[in-house]
Amino acid sequence: MSEEKNILVVGTGLIGTSIALGLTAQGSQVFLSDIDPAALANASKVSGATKYLDQDIAVVVVATPPASVAKVIAKAVVDHPRAVITDVASVKGSIFRKLETLGTTDWDRIVGGHPMAGREVSGAIGAQGNLFLDRPWVIATSDRTSSGAIGIVKELVESLGAFPVLRSIEEHDRAVALISHTPQVVASVLAGELMDAQGSYIELAGQGIRDTIRIAGSDSKLWTEILSDNAQYISQQLNQVATQLMDFASALDEGNRESVTAKLVKGNQGRDRLPGKHGSSQQSTAILVVRLDDKPGELARLFTVAAQANVNLEDVRIDHSLGHPTGLVELTVAPTSVAILKPALEAESFVVIS
Repeated sequence: MSEEKNILVVGTGLIGTSIALGLTAQGSQVFLSDIDPAALANASKVSGATKYLDQDIAVVVVATPPASVAKVIAKAVVDHPRAVITDVASVKGSIFRKLETLGTTDWDRIVGGHPMAGREVSGAIGAQGNLFLDRPWVIATSDRTSSGAIGIVKELVESLGAFPVLRSIEEHDRAVALISHTPQVVASVLAGELMDAQGSYIELAGQGIRDTIRIAGSDSKLWTEILSDNAQYISQQLNQVATQLMDFASALDEGNRESVTAKLVKGNQGRDRLPGKHGSSQQSTAILVVRLDDKPGELARLFTVAAQANVNLEDVRIDHSLGHPTGLVELTVAPTSVAILKPALEAESFVVIS
């Protein structure tokens, strides 16, 4: 982002502070605003950005909770008559409808935005300057948005290491209902089932359930706002998922193995449609499972062996053993790397299980 442009970030939660942190690290002049003085002070300390007073602003980034985004945008249109205004909310249609009811003008300067990145932690304390690196950032436009304003937001997005993806408002909201909002609901419902489960069942939990319900740790108040704002499309998607689950249950009740297999294969195929590294198509991989002692330096030693063998680790997962000071590390590598990495690990006394 051009260092000459003053940028105002309104809202100093995880996303707002991460944006400020990423931009200040590049030398951009960033100012912060928040109705909570303590949150503002903390974000300023974390990001290096300064409190907004009355500076001339070129770009306003609205990063407040979803319920207040429209009002903050409407106010920014008046307070900063020459600024381009964007936001980071995960729902776009409801915001633009609220802006209509507020009598907002200057639509050419308003550019909807949504970085497809986040963490389960909230607040400035979880901020990371590289949070958006190599992540898609949707720029949701209407026919009233000027190309100049879109260009300025694209520049901001790219300066944070993200890649801009242009979508219409409806396309965006339908897409996030499927790939973001519905998974949040499913994870939360499944995690909720653990509340009534016997303790002896919970003790057996492994990495599979942890992976599936990871996002259930997200901020419940924030997600209530998000889900409510995109209720129509999420409800449609949940009904489709519910139908599929009931069909699956019926196939199991009937002992219809062919149907069960078909549904699992469809899931395999759907998963493979997700982009691989750097946005490319999914590549074939292999997994090596290595037993690792739970003590300092062991993971670093394993990574060193892989580096010395010139093997690239595509992914790493750790599953801690119940009641034992060991864990299982799943190393995802290219299939051709297995024959290289396995003997290299065994030569350094690692136990390779598969």
